[in-house]
Amino acid sequence: TTSPPQLISEVELISLMDRNGIGTDATIAQHITTILDRNYAEKDGNQRFNPTKLGIALVEGYNSMGYQLNKPDLRRDMEAECNAVAAGRKTKEAVLGPVIAKMLEVFKKANLEANKLDEAVARHFDRLGSNNSQYVMLQANFSLCGTCNGMMMLKQQSGGGGRGSNRQTN
Repeated sequence: TTSPPQLISEVELISLMDRNGIGTDATIAQHITTILDRNYAEKDGNQRFNPTKLGIALVEGYNSMGYQLNKPDLRRDMEAECNAVAAGRKTKEAVLGPVIAKMLEVFKKANLEANKLDEAVARHFDRLGSNNSQYVMLQANFSLCGTCNGMMMLKQQSGGGGRGSNRQTN
């Protein structure tokens, strides 16, 4: 049988990012803050990163599209190209076109296959109202629905709050 990987600490994450050429001393802390602020992971009592339902759903959704966005490859390659420009080994023009083309390809495929993200999220979250719970609207006109193009609201179960809470869009 297989078992999940061990949770990692911030020091271990920084070491992995550094080993994979992701971020600089000036940006690594911001990358970690973004992961936490976007509720992809949270720190447990031992200061180890624990993926949230949202983080797991996003990894599953993008993996089902064929993108291993939880792996360092795409980001590492892009940062290596930027470093080559900074070091004078390549020109901005030689790097920018292919990087933008790759990102555009990923963006277009993700848009075409957004239903895979919807399916992954649906496996990890209950639809608000499905369990007779009350909710509060956090933001009207939050985002366009990928199915009907109508505006969605960001809702949260009453009594919920902060990181790890059950925020959902309907």
